[in-house]
Amino acid sequence: MAKPALGPERGTNPVIWFAAIILAIVAVAVITIGLFVIISYLVIHPTTPSISVSYANLDKFDYDQLGMLDVQVRVVVKAKNGNIKNHVRFYGLELVLALHGLQMAKLVNEPFDVKKNDSVEFLYVVKSNKIPLRSVYRDYVQSSLMKNLVSLELKGTTKTRWKVWVVDSVKITLHMDCDLHFVVPNGSLSTGSRCSSKSS
Repeated sequence: MAKPALGPERGTNPVIWFAAIILAIVAVAVITIGLFVIISYLVIHPTTPSISVSYANLDKFDYDQLGMLDVQVRVVVKAKNGNIKNHVRFYGLELVLALHGLQMAKLVNEPFDVKKNDSVEFLYVVKSNKIPLRSVYRDYVQSSLMKNLVSLELKGTTKTRWKVWVVDSVKITLHMDCDLHFVVPNGSLSTGSRCSSKSS
């Protein structure tokens, strides 16, 4: 019985070998970098910066029979950097202080830096005189005064940027959305009012 003719054996194309080697090197490099970043993160353990209200007081809240409201409130905003290795830059800070949805003031600030493992505070004094209230706001104010508790909303954002070792720049936006409950007539902040940011 005749045997089938066998041609010469063909080796793998050198181009394929070269591509396989390059891919293997890239895969090893990616894994190595990933492990290095993870280990670096665990060693440094960076902390997300935050903003919060460290103090607030309703100095004045006068409402007359004509539906006019005079308000003065002090708010201290604290920017905190819990990182022990790097400073953090805060920028684009913009918070809106409102009464039942009625905007009273916008709290803003120029970009600023917070040193590592440190914090800074900014005092805002909001004065709004002779605010004409519509009926819905009049009802809300009257109800608040009867309860001896006035609530103001504080909403807004600020952006942060800092360096984490091998990562060139980390950027996180901090969101604040909370209610400040003031006891009237003394204007002190109620013990249940906690106001701090969330990151995204």
